[in-house]
Amino acid sequence: MIVACPACATRYDFPAARFSASGTMVRCVECGHNWIESRPVEVIDIAPRALPATISAPEPSEEREVRRLTEAARIARQEFILRQHQRRRRLYGWAGFAAALLSPLLACLLMPETTVRLMPASMAFFDYAGIDVNIYGLEVRRVEQQHVIIDGTRVISIKGEIVNVSDEDRKVPSLRFILKNGAADDIYSWTIDSGIRPLRPGEMTTFTTRVASPPPAAEDVQIRFARADEIGVNPGHVTH
Repeated sequence: MIVACPACATRYDFPAARFSASGTMVRCVECGHNWIESRPVEVIDIAPRALPATISAPEPSEEREVRRLTEAARIARQEFILRQHQRRRRLYGWAGFAAALLSPLLACLLMPETTVRLMPASMAFFDYAGIDVNIYGLEVRRVEQQHVIIDGTRVISIKGEIVNVSDEDRKVPSLRFILKNGAADDIYSWTIDSGIRPLRPGEMTTFTTRVASPPPAAEDVQIRFARADEIGVNPGHVTH
């Protein structure tokens, strides 16, 4: 082994076996300096080595729980969004089905006159529903009722106007007059042929009718256009 004098740096080559592990006194021949030289000791590296790349360090339990909860929350949100989409599709489906069923009914309600002209039997439905359907395009207005005595006989005189409220010429049908009592019950009725030519859009005409010796209980009168089975019927008491 090579040994150098600490004082003059003179180098010497000695066998390693000459030195003990605890140290051996050496004297420099050149300068006379003495020092203690020991046998070199082999140093073993015991520093921890890195784990192989294929082996991962164990994950702390807290991190595993956080990852589990995060994943569960993600799955729950996806399922919630999916259920919302399915619910919307069901609602849209039912809405479309209801619209398909109700569309004809809505069309009938929005265009009752057209509906009755195409399906006369539907008039009973509108009457039951309390919907006044004007299939004639005419309106009775400014009705006046007078009670007079002529030659000792009580007479009711009724007059009014008929107006064409449509946008085309309209034939004026027969008029039906119904006397009602205080309870709004029908007690007497009659029909008259208007004998009026067709009215142009917006045109107006008048009518007058009289009935002698009406029922004493008569308090009010209803006027409407006569149905086919009422035309030509003689005046008489209404039976229930």
